[in-house]
Amino acid sequence: MKRALLSTLLLSLLCFVAAAEDTPLGWANALRGRAGSPSVEADPLLSKTAASWAGALAAAGVLSHRGADGSSALDRYQRLGGTEVRVGEILGAGPGLAAVEAAWEKSPNHLPLVLKPYWTHMGWGSASGGEPAGDAIVFVVLFCQRLVDGLLIEERDGAVELRGSFLPSDARLPVLLAGIRDVAPAGWDASARQFLFRVSHAEAGYLRLGYVGGAGDLVVTNAIRSPALTSPLGTVSPEAQGRFAAPAAPP
Repeated sequence: MKRALLSTLLLSLLCFVAAAEDTPLGWANALRGRAGSPSVEADPLLSKTAASWAGALAAAGVLSHRGADGSSALDRYQRLGGTEVRVGEILGAGPGLAAVEAAWEKSPNHLPLVLKPYWTHMGWGSASGGEPAGDAIVFVVLFCQRLVDGLLIEERDGAVELRGSFLPSDARLPVLLAGIRDVAPAGWDASARQFLFRVSHAEAGYLRLGYVGGAGDLVVTNAIRSPALTSPLGTVSPEAQGRFAAPAAPP
């Protein structure tokens, strides 16, 4: 009786593990865990970006990281409201997810990117309908490094405000560049690494957010262009909307 119960429990555990790896997120985190890299979290905006690009690639019948307009994965992510500055992308096409993941694992270019220890979030999308391999399904996976928690961009008292907190513990001083001008922080809580900046609308076309680290080096965390600013102003930034909802699994 005990042996039968133990067998049932082991079978249930194996089924649970297998189910957890049925998505790119589960697959990536399983690989990262075995390699000693921290797990990544699902991000809907990355998934939205990946799904859109997968559809474009499937319709065109090609696999390419570069768009016809010269856009990169970072460009496409930022056009949808993303602001993180470190983004990575892998592409694949095949009869199904398992086959594509197996190919990624054998690739000397794809696998190291998946295992990068600095990734914190991940999104994915898929589409079919074109080549490049008969009836292949195109899969796109995106990674990013998020160094700011709770980034919020909104209009207040006639100015654009940016607030949030840096995740790295060595963030000593917040930095915001509006064009080439260094903007002084309107608020800074060093113990919580929480920052507040205020800039005029005229200066808010292109902003770079970051911090001075423990070694005195500047770390740029976010690049914020006009499309990422609140539209209409007075609400939360597009980047903040639905960032923590679970993305749909690929077909």
